[in-house]
Amino acid sequence: MEQLSKTNLTQFVNELKAIGKAAQDNSSKRDYWHMRFIGWQGKLAFIAGLAACYYHWFIASSLLIAWSLMINWLLMHHIGHGGYNKIKGVPKRFHSKHYAIGWRRLLDWFDWIKPEAWNYEHNYLHHSFTGEVKDPDLVEENLDWLANMKLPAFLKLVILLLFAFTWKISYYSARTLSFGRGMNEITFFNFIDIRQKSQRVMWFQLFLPYLTVHFIILPLLFEYFFSLGWAMFYCRLGAELLHNLHTFIIIVPNHSGDDLYRYQDIPKTERGGEQYFLRQIYGSANYSTGSEWIDLSHMYLNYQIEHHLFPQLPMRQYRIIQPQVKALCQQYDVHYIQQSVWLRLLKMSQIAVGEKHMLRSSGVGSQAK
Repeated sequence: MEQLSKTNLTQFVNELKAIGKAAQDNSSKRDYWHMRFIGWQGKLAFIAGLAACYYHWFIASSLLIAWSLMINWLLMHHIGHGGYNKIKGVPKRFHSKHYAIGWRRLLDWFDWIKPEAWNYEHNYLHHSFTGEVKDPDLVEENLDWLANMKLPAFLKLVILLLFAFTWKISYYSARTLSFGRGMNEITFFNFIDIRQKSQRVMWFQLFLPYLTVHFIILPLLFEYFFSLGWAMFYCRLGAELLHNLHTFIIIVPNHSGDDLYRYQDIPKTERGGEQYFLRQIYGSANYSTGSEWIDLSHMYLNYQIEHHLFPQLPMRQYRIIQPQVKALCQQYDVHYIQQSVWLRLLKMSQIAVGEKHMLRSSGVGSQAK
């Protein structure tokens, strides 16, 4: 990889910023209603999933409920980043400081993950330290226990698949809580140790309420009204497993592969500067893009490069600016990766089992494998 000259780097970043500013300036109520339409789809999918269970269409029921769970996370992600904060006339409840915060969690994102913990771990830590050891979502670092196992690659992939079916419960909830102020780290070995604060929050504020509502109350209601309690339980369990697998496939490979960079700690003086923009590009990969179905099924995370460059944009704007960002990178011969999610999943899996390694760099352009 060739390093851009200082002049070209400055010009490249200025043109990038101009794209981002234009997208922010062009954000409008149309973006807001696009987001609301997606939210309504999620609600309808959940209702349709309940109806499908009533008619004994159990696979369809699990798929529809899983889809609604995915949309709930999609909304939390883009609203939590502040994508709709600057659009005039948007209700306060869709601003990042209000959405799913406090009691609104029960209405907006009643999930395994605590919204405030997610906002700090993901929106701040991951986006500020992308690809560094300080990045809490650095796959190669987090899965080194799997890569270092003295097992055949096939068995490691089986373990990875089992992990994928449960990763929000077994990993992400604990991971986000571990970085909160006054919280302790949750590991596999102290996962159920409720003597510690993080574990008490995880079990009593997150896990038990979620399990009670979705896996006890909902099936009991179906049993009372339709004598379908166990059917609802199995549909809901299937939906949870599918949702975990789906989101694992589209989220985890975004920053992992032998063609992406990870970095040593970056000096504070460089954060937010010109090199920062290059690091976001060199450490991220896009998937297929371009249509509402493709984008929605990828949670709009198929625009990972654009999202990391401009995390506070409404999701619809990423589709608009992606061709511009890609063309600008090609013009300046800047590393820009866009491949199918399945190829990126393969590349991530190779990192996870230790077959391949990410590129190392102390600075963009100074490559060390």
